[in-house]
Amino acid sequence: MRAPAILAAASVLLLAVTACSSAAPTPIVIYTTATPVPTSAPTPVVTPTPAPTPTAAPTDTSAASATPVVTPPPTPPGSPTPSPTPGPAAGCTGGNKQANADFWVATANHVPFAVYCGVVPSPWYFNGASSAYGATGKVTSEYKTSGGADFAISEGTFTASTHGASLGSANFGDQSGTLYTGTSGGFVLLVAPGTNHAYQAVGSGMTQAVFVNMSAALMKVAKS
Repeated sequence: MRAPAILAAASVLLLAVTACSSAAPTPIVIYTTATPVPTSAPTPVVTPTPAPTPTAAPTDTSAASATPVVTPPPTPPGSPTPSPTPGPAAGCTGGNKQANADFWVATANHVPFAVYCGVVPSPWYFNGASSAYGATGKVTSEYKTSGGADFAISEGTFTASTHGASLGSANFGDQSGTLYTGTSGGFVLLVAPGTNHAYQAVGSGMTQAVFVNMSAALMKVAKS
C-alpha cells in the first residue's frame, strides 16, 4: 500500500504544478523604440533687401547760369594792391581812390580858376566834394574827424561865410588871405571874396595853429 500512496501523492503534486502553471502565464516583454517627435522646420527669417537711397534729380542750372560768372585769377601772395595811376591829384587826401583822383583832375580841367584839394593828417579824412562847371564854376570839399572837427573849403563863385574880427593874414595853399574868427567859433580864411576866383576855408573843433597849418597845406591840382 505504500507504493500506491506515493504514486497518488506524486500525481496530486503534478496536478498542482500544472494547475499553477496554467494560472500564471509567462509574461511577454515587448521592446519598442519611440518614434522621435518631428521637429518643426524653423520658420525662415526674411531679411528685407534695403531700398536704394533715392538720388536727387540734378538741378537744371541752365537758366541760372545764363550769365557766366568770371572769377578773376587769384592775386599772387605778396603782390601790391593796385593803386591809381600817379597824377596831379595823387597827393590829395582821398586821392588814393581812383574815383576821387579822377574827380579832382576833371574839375581842375573844367573850371576857369586854380583848384585846390586838402592834404590833411590823420585822423582827418576826406568826407566828399562837389563841383559845378561853367564860365564861373564852383568847387566845395570837406574833411572831418570822428571826433567832430570839420574843415571845409569853397572855391570859385560862392557866398562867403559870415565872420568876426580879423586875426591877421594866413595862406590858402600858395595864396595869401585874411584870417577871421568864426561867428559861432572856429575860424574863416578868405582870399579875394566876392569875385569869381574867390577861396575860403572854414574850420571848427581845432586850434588856430592847426587851422592855419591845414589851410597852408592845401594843394593846387595841376590842369592837364
